[in-house]
Amino acid sequence: MQKTLAEMISSRICHDLISPVGAIGNGLELLTELSGPHPELELVAQSAGIAQAKLKYFRLAFGASGDGMISGTEARRLATEMFSMGRVSLSFSESWGDRERGLVKLFYLLLLCVESSLPRGGVITCAPSVSGWDISTGDAVVKAPDALWLPLTGEADTPDISAKTIQFLLARQALTERQLTLEAQFGERRLELSF
Repeated sequence: MQKTLAEMISSRICHDLISPVGAIGNGLELLTELSGPHPELELVAQSAGIAQAKLKYFRLAFGASGDGMISGTEARRLATEMFSMGRVSLSFSESWGDRERGLVKLFYLLLLCVESSLPRGGVITCAPSVSGWDISTGDAVVKAPDALWLPLTGEADTPDISAKTIQFLLARQALTERQLTLEAQFGERRLELSF
């Protein structure tokens, strides 16, 4: 019950903030049209766009996913926008069709786990599989703490979690709920996941 309440609260907060942040972006576009481009306005507009992309991503990753489907195009777009301005970028080897929202939620949580294991950034390659996705990093420095990753593969108990690492606990719960097994391989310059 607590998990459901937390997911509903996350969904509500993200949903209620997306519209005003979008309105800020729209207002800045109008100001730019009226007064011409200004670096200050561009910076604020860029920040508003990043905030809106993160809210949409977090609504699906941390909120209540429901039983519906989400198109592959939409799922890719949200993920790409989320990581477009950071030190991590995404590469998709191929497109995919509609997927269950709960499966996309797990995918998004795992992307956040991988991002936190790439201290210097890098490229995360994603390819659809029969039951989920294959996720890998290219030649990048990987810091994958065993205490966080091993519980995801069922090899250890869940450690103490902080706000910074909550995605690991939520990904473990999502794997258990969907009765999926995460296969993971770690190296100093590579991380590979499949589910």
